[in-house]
Amino acid sequence: MAEWREFHPPHVYEQNACYFVTAGTVGRQRLLDTAPRRALLRDILRGAVRDYAITLHAWVILANHYHLLLQTGSTIPVWKFIKRLHGESAIRLNELDGTPGRKVWYQYWDHSPRGQSGFWSCFNYVHINPLKHGYVRACTEALLLQGGQFRIASGRYPEVHEALAHYPFSSYHAYMREYGEAFMTSTWTHYPIPERFAHDDP
Repeated sequence: MAEWREFHPPHVYEQNACYFVTAGTVGRQRLLDTAPRRALLRDILRGAVRDYAITLHAWVILANHYHLLLQTGSTIPVWKFIKRLHGESAIRLNELDGTPGRKVWYQYWDHSPRGQSGFWSCFNYVHINPLKHGYVRACTEALLLQGGQFRIASGRYPEVHEALAHYPFSSYHAYMREYGEAFMTSTWTHYPIPERFAHDDP
C-alpha cells in the first residue's frame, strides 16, 4: 500500500480494502471556503459513494482539502471513485467561478490502516480536523501532544464533542447522534492520533 511520504507513490490496490485518503486543491487554494461549496462537494461525494458501492466510515471537508476513511467494494478500485469525485467537483466549481478547464485538485494520497488501532486512529484524525484547523471553537488546550500522540485533554471531552458535532461537513455529528458521547470518548481514549498525522495535510 502507499506509504506516508512527500511524493505521490505508485498505487497498488486490493479489492475490499480500507483506505485513508487525503486530497488537496492546487496551490492550497481555498476553493471550498463557503458552506455552499463544501455542500456541493459533500453531495457529489454521497453520489459517488452510492454509485461505486463504497462504505464511507468517516469524512471531513475543509476549505482546501478533505479526508476520507473508506472501504472499497469488490469490483471498483478506489482510484476510479476518486476520479469521479474530483472530475465532477472540478467541473461544478469551475462553472461557479467561470473558469472552465482550471485544475482544481492537486493530487491525492492514500494509506491502508493496519489493524483496529490504525483504523480508529485514522477515524479520530479525520474528525479532529475542524478543531485542528480552527473551523470550530474549543479550548486551545483541548488537543494535547503527549508522548508522540495527540490526545483530548482530560475533562475536555464534552467541549470537544459539542464543537465537532456542530461542524456540518463531517461525519462526526452522525456518530454522535447514533452512538453518543460515551462511544466517541472511548475512541479518543483508546486510539490517540500518532504525531506523524500532523504532517500529512496537503
